[in-house]
Amino acid sequence: HTIEAELREALRRTDQVSVEFQPLFSARRAVIGAEALARWRHPRLGQVSPAHFIPVAESSGLIGQLGEFVLKQACLTGAKFPSRIMAVNISPAQLRDVRFPERVFAILANAGMRPTDLEFEITEGILLEDAGASTEALHTFRAAGIRIALDDFGTGYSSLNYLKRYPVDRIKIDRSFVSQLGHGGTSAAIVEAMVTLAHALRIEVTA
Repeated sequence: HTIEAELREALRRTDQVSVEFQPLFSARRAVIGAEALARWRHPRLGQVSPAHFIPVAESSGLIGQLGEFVLKQACLTGAKFPSRIMAVNISPAQLRDVRFPERVFAILANAGMRPTDLEFEITEGILLEDAGASTEALHTFRAAGIRIALDDFGTGYSSLNYLKRYPVDRIKIDRSFVSQLGHGGTSAAIVEAMVTLAHALRIEVTA
């Protein structure tokens, strides 16, 4: 409850919540884009982990406001670097909002950013819901040139089925597999199989 109340206040201000950009590298070590990530520096609590405040934002209904703030900052930055990918995480609550696509296209237009440079990262949970509004929004975004990435790939039950049913441009291999590379075991074989599968389907891979 404290986090919710403090986050609600932070979103009314301009000096606590910010966006940082994590670079996305090609296999040849060239920067090809970035992922926009929400950060919250509280005056008393210090840096609050996204693992703490993102779930609270989702459960309290603040995720729409927080997500739109991140998207605006990402598009303003992305407009300065055309032909670079700007990845933004979106939540199930945002996708279920029938007005969300309209706001996305308005934000892109106001920022002067091309839809083809924007990539939405979604989790398997969104596809699992198979809600009409969510599915329709994903197809609307894809038709406009916005890319779709499937995050935490390899941790769900039906990942392969989703690749067949939904238009996905990129998979992000879950860090639980990547962190074990170089330490023996089966992670290397699993990651290699994921990469081979994705490339066969003409899907890009992030590890």
